[in-house]
Amino acid sequence: MNHNLIKLLNKLKSKKKTNFQLSLQKLSKLKKTQIINFAYDLQTGSYIRDWEKKRQTYKMFNKEIVDVINNNFKRVSSLLDCGCGELTNTNLLKKGIKNIEVYGLDFSFNRILAGYKYFNLKNKHFNFVCAALKEIPFKKNSFEISVTMHAIEPNNGDEEEIIKELSRVSSRGLILIEPDFKLGGVKQKKRMKKYGYTQNLEKVLFKNNIKYKKIPMKNYLSSKNKSSIYIIHLNKKVNKKPIIVEPITKKPFSLINSNYLYSKTSNLIYPVIEGIPILKKEFAMLLPKNKIFKNVLLK
Repeated sequence: MNHNLIKLLNKLKSKKKTNFQLSLQKLSKLKKTQIINFAYDLQTGSYIRDWEKKRQTYKMFNKEIVDVINNNFKRVSSLLDCGCGELTNTNLLKKGIKNIEVYGLDFSFNRILAGYKYFNLKNKHFNFVCAALKEIPFKKNSFEISVTMHAIEPNNGDEEEIIKELSRVSSRGLILIEPDFKLGGVKQKKRMKKYGYTQNLEKVLFKNNIKYKKIPMKNYLSSKNKSSIYIIHLNKKVNKKPIIVEPITKKPFSLINSNYLYSKTSNLIYPVIEGIPILKKEFAMLLPKNKIFKNVLLK
């Protein structure tokens, strides 16, 4: 990150009613994934503020999702909330499903930390990791089901890769709650086109011969962004518990503690901040074997 980019990000943060994604597209030469990442970092706190204003709306939204999970996947014991953001929905999912272990994944550390502190989730059987949807740092079949709630939405063009990763780490199935271009009115369709949001999720599923059931949602977080629930059954062998892995090699870490995760396979080390592992490859540091014989980390 260079000085000019830092100045731009701080300038955008000080502005009110600014669409960070469109501004970064116009004012920077960042890649799409970087733009999405910075845009969500800059709007940290906005989802919690929205939740404070619309608690009943969020409650009804999540109740509908919980009902769909319970009706289609009996006795779910583990769930990965992909794109958990500020945990406004993750927290309600945990409360709505009995005896379930919930993991949350998001590429924005700022948003996870904001929700973690706001909802006071320390020591409450939640597990969070900062990582990319296209490089989920868990062993295959780690979770019974994986859930997205508008997480695929900004990743137009990457839907196929994301769904393959979600399927890899899930044993029983997927629940995808995503904006439905077909259901949307003129304003929603215009908005989805303007921001480059995904519009062809069903085409991607069909192309990859993925059987699914689609249920239009009755309860929206916003009437301007109507969504559907896509239910996908996988029926694979369930692992006993989720196993965290190095995101590039997909091999288990050699050392895990409260400060870092280290992989002997790749010789990469990843930081842990406030108890949250940062497992994005751009945050990894190389520790070559010939340089670490006396390294205190590996004693």
